[in-house]
Amino acid sequence: MQVFHSMVLKVGKAMDGVGGTVLTLMMLVTVLDVILRFFKIPITGTYELVFLGGAVVIGCAIPVTSWEGGHVNVDVLVEHLPAGARKVLALFNRVLGIIFFVLLGINLFLLGSDLFVSGEVSLTLHVPYYPVAYILALCSFVEALVLVSSFIRTISGGNHE
Repeated sequence: MQVFHSMVLKVGKAMDGVGGTVLTLMMLVTVLDVILRFFKIPITGTYELVFLGGAVVIGCAIPVTSWEGGHVNVDVLVEHLPAGARKVLALFNRVLGIIFFVLLGINLFLLGSDLFVSGEVSLTLHVPYYPVAYILALCSFVEALVLVSSFIRTISGGNHE
């Protein structure tokens, strides 16, 4: 089981690296566009690149954020529950998350297929949308694996917060 956990973490960290790279490129394009606008030569399609890149950055950051528990938790009521009830609630939460992200991944994959068949592209640069949908589908499936790993760790007595 340790091999499964480490593989999921490695894939998540690789995706996090992709997200960080895309974020860096987004910042460079934005800064360069602002500088070039000063000289009246803006970069065409900056908005499109940034909004497509933003989707990739957010999608790629979700698995590692979830693994590290970096998301926002509102546990005002949960913290007053007994340890056993918190564990059951955590397991239930993981199961719902797994179902959600698998369904999301399937639907994003189907959307990507539809976008590929229709040939839909962005208005200015004509960048196809389907790769972004496929990337987000992959991110959703990896998040589902992160939640499966978290479920297993919770059952085996690990942290369930």
